[in-house]
Amino acid sequence: MYIYVLKCQAGIIKIYLMKRPISPDPYTWKEEYELHNELYDEQARKFLEIINRMKRMISGGVDNPDISDIFFQLTYYYEQYMIREEINMHEVAYEREESHRQSHRDFIDHILAFREGYEKGDSAIYEDMYFYLEKWFDDHMMADDRAAVEFISAVRE
Repeated sequence: MYIYVLKCQAGIIKIYLMKRPISPDPYTWKEEYELHNELYDEQARKFLEIINRMKRMISGGVDNPDISDIFFQLTYYYEQYMIREEINMHEVAYEREESHRQSHRDFIDHILAFREGYEKGDSAIYEDMYFYLEKWFDDHMMADDRAAVEFISAVRE
């Protein structure tokens, strides 16, 4: 087991993740991932593409495994999806809007910490970031975003 200790706006955060082998097989879109909302489904598909790119880098399926493009893609993900998500939540007075926004800020803090580690030459950054992104997909996108979509859909009906 290894531990991330990251300082963010909310203070010190500890995340415990178990290391396990990373399958070289890419994630494929499944019906269970569908949130039945164009914005959320599009962002989940794009996010899986980022995770799959990380998998290829780790498994040696990329000639020049430069993670800097992943940081660019994650910045784009934030600017194009998370901000629109937050606007949608605000428009319908989503009951968990603030905690959802905080999770987005924490995500950005984590990505910045990974980037800092990468720039310092941390060799574990590829796997650490992969596991974090995978966990984000499962915990945030498939659970928190699903709850937000259900609330938004109910209000807009």
